Amino acid sequence: MSCISDIQNDINWRMSELGSLKSIPLRYNLLDHHRDMIIKYNVPSIYALWEGFVRNSFKCYSNEINSKNLRYLDIHINLFVHGITSIDKLKLENARYSFKTKKEFTEQYLNFLSKPFELPEIIPTNSNVNFEVINNILHLFNLELLPKYFERPLTKLVNFRNSIAHGEVRIPIKIKDIEDFTKLLNDLMVEIILRIEQGINKQTYKK
Repeated sequence: MSCISDIQNDINWRMSELGSLKSIPLRYNLLDHHRDMIIKYNVPSIYALWEGFVRNSFKCYSNEINSKNLRYLDIHINLFVHGITSIDKLKLENARYSFKTKKEFTEQYLNFLSKPFELPEIIPTNSNVNFEVINNILHLFNLELLPKYFERPLTKLVNFRNSIAHGEVRIPIKIKDIEDFTKLLNDLMVEIILRIEQGINKQTYKK
C-alpha cells in the first residue's frame, strides 16, 4: 500500500472519530452539565487526533523518502538539515565540547555521509502543533506552507486545548466550537495530504 493510501485511510478513521465526538453530546439525553463536560473534554481529543495525524503522516512520508535510498548529495538542503540535526551525537546545543565529544561528532558525521540518506521517524511537533509548528514541519520537508487563513482557527484550537489541559475549568466551549474544530481538522488533513502527494510526485525532497 502506498504512503498516500495509508494517509487517506488514516484520514478516514480520524474523520469517523471526529464524527462520533461531535454527535455524542447531541445524540443522548444527557443532563446539561454532563453535556457541557463532554463538549469541553472533546477539545483535547480533537487536538490529539490532529497531532497524531501530523506525526503519522510525516512519518509515512519520511519512510517513503527513505525507501528511495538516495545519496545525501541528492537531498534538498531542508531535509538534509532535518535529518542530520535529529541524530543525538550531531546535536550542537553545547558549545563547550571536549575532544572526545568532537571525535564522536566527526565519526558520526562521516558515518552519516557514507550511507544512503535516511530521515528520522521523529517529527518535531513540540507537543503543540499550532500554525507556526505545522508550517515549520512543512518547510523541513520542502513542501508548500499552509495559507494564513488557517492561523486563527488553529490557534484557537491549540489555545483551548492548552487551557483545558492545564486545568482551566471555566473556559466556555460550545457545540459550535466542536463543529468548527471538526471542519478545521478535515480541511487541514486534506491540505496536508495534498502537499505530501505533491512532494512525492514532484520529488521536492530532492535538490
